[in-house]
Amino acid sequence: MRALALFLLLLCLPAFCLRGADVAVVYAVDAVAEGERGFARALAGHVRRWYAEAGVEADLVADSAFRGGDGHGVAVLVDCYTPNAAFLAQVRRGMAAGTRFVVCYSGSAGLARLFGLEPVGYKKDGPRRSMAFLANRPKGAPAEIAQTSENRFEVRPAKGSGAAPMAWWVDARGRRAGVAWWRTAGGHYWMTHVLTGDGDEEGKRRLLLAIAAERSPGVWAAAGRRILAEASAPLRDGSLRERIRRFPRGSEQRERLERAAALLEAQRAAAEAALGTGGVGAYQAALDLRDLVARVYAQTFTARRGETRGVWDHSGMGLWPGDWERTARTLAAAGITDVYVNVAGAAFALYPSQVLARKGSADCLAEAVAACRRNGLRVHAWILAFSCERAASSATVAGFRERGWTLQEPSGKELNWLDPSHPAVRAQLVAAVREIATRYRVDGIHLDFIRFPGLPQSLGPRTRARFEAARGPAPGWPGCVSQPNGARRQDFLRWRAAQVADAVQAVRTWLRANKPGVQLSAAVYGKYPACVDSVGQDWLSWLRMGLIDVAVPMNYTEDPAKLADWLGTQTADPRLAARIVSGVGVTAAESRLTPFEALRQIDAARRAGCRGFALFDLDETLRTAILPVVKARSEP
Repeated sequence: MRALALFLLLLCLPAFCLRGADVAVVYAVDAVAEGERGFARALAGHVRRWYAEAGVEADLVADSAFRGGDGHGVAVLVDCYTPNAAFLAQVRRGMAAGTRFVVCYSGSAGLARLFGLEPVGYKKDGPRRSMAFLANRPKGAPAEIAQTSENRFEVRPAKGSGAAPMAWWVDARGRRAGVAWWRTAGGHYWMTHVLTGDGDEEGKRRLLLAIAAERSPGVWAAAGRRILAEASAPLRDGSLRERIRRFPRGSEQRERLERAAALLEAQRAAAEAALGTGGVGAYQAALDLRDLVARVYAQTFTARRGETRGVWDHSGMGLWPGDWERTARTLAAAGITDVYVNVAGAAFALYPSQVLARKGSADCLAEAVAACRRNGLRVHAWILAFSCERAASSATVAGFRERGWTLQEPSGKELNWLDPSHPAVRAQLVAAVREIATRYRVDGIHLDFIRFPGLPQSLGPRTRARFEAARGPAPGWPGCVSQPNGARRQDFLRWRAAQVADAVQAVRTWLRANKPGVQLSAAVYGKYPACVDSVGQDWLSWLRMGLIDVAVPMNYTEDPAKLADWLGTQTADPRLAARIVSGVGVTAAESRLTPFEALRQIDAARRAGCRGFALFDLDETLRTAILPVVKARSEP
């Protein structure tokens, strides 16, 4: 009882933070080009979120507003590539006041000199798969953090500075590939790239906590308290017991779960006691409890036989680049049935293509197909239909613009997106599908970005010309189609949606005639029918007309009520529901889900009658936190 009372008292206390908001996460405004500011802020947002999820408050500050010596004990500088003299002066002030700095990716000689380092230069010699840390890392930091990075800005110690490597980049073959982190004699840190949100979020969170804990060891107890509250929720609110009672009294399953629940209560008491000791052990005890509770909680759900249990692989290279066999074994062991492998887009191909611009020398599609087939997994070739994201080169996109293939803003400014209404663009998509389906034994073609990027991005001069050629003059453009009461708005929205549907129809026609056994699916917006007008994606009609076999709506939200609303609309027709695989945004930009939240979203899809679920995205977080839970609940 005393342990429980202590735990409840701790929960009532405000989350521990270092003297208020003692951590500053500084993002570049003045220190990067205007077009890169949004990306810098997004990267800094990841760092702030990782701290917040551990119960540590952090200020998000622009470099132009940062003031050294204002009480921040730790300052993380994100993408401050070319800081100006005023910012360097603030860094010097902060150093004098005792602020501990963490610099992530800078090419500034002036900033490097402040930390006893010298710039060597920019290098793009990846990809690297992880960072391997040395013994001089902060206490409690992980020995290895997974991250795929292709580029870095290399630095070296100035003579006599005392700076030393703290972590090495590791390539796909397990070899050292340059210094990832330096630790300076003054106790500061310098990373040669940035911490990205592409996986292993727990490892990155733990590293940031370990750095903060060097100044304030109580950070570990604060973080442990936050995780413990999350892990204990199904025990405190009775939801776990309630789910266990749904099994027949006296059944083997119920008795096994009741024994497990009793052990969890004991484990919780031990984790509570660890909070009193502080240190990294308190945090680890809370993490261990969360893992155990999630696994037991998962066993209270019943999976459906034959359902699709999918995973999106955005990198196209699996969890371990160069080792698809290991990835396939890991997924198969977790009960995954389908893998959507991103191997192509409008401006790139991760295989030797005669249609698309090749990126890299590996044949990632061949590797994925071979490994997945050996392990009983279905492979869907994931194609970014119209987006120029991940382009093989700037020249590739420039070529599209010269041919008039790209969308434009009303002003005529070119966008990095191909125009779905352009016949040659649709022909390229069909040619890429034909090439993949003919040369590789894929089980499916998975179309993504099969839409316009938005209404304002659909109003360029070339698109107008094609619309008017098809539907007649549009005087007062773009207002006549962009304004809510525009005279040609509804006609334009219908025409635009028809252009996307025509592209899907072209792919469907070729597959049906030549590869009828290859499934056609599409990643689509979850909010329907709003997506029809917003991006021209009338995907429920595609299902009704048989243009696609399966729709995979990206139901990325943390709000259960919103998810229920979306699923209700999507599955109103049970015949269509059976052809819908609900996308679960575990680590999407729109949603970051705990294991418990992911479990509930999977269950919501099952209760709605969906064909299955697909998890976004295949990364270290998914591997370590979610797949073990999916495995636990995927056993019929």
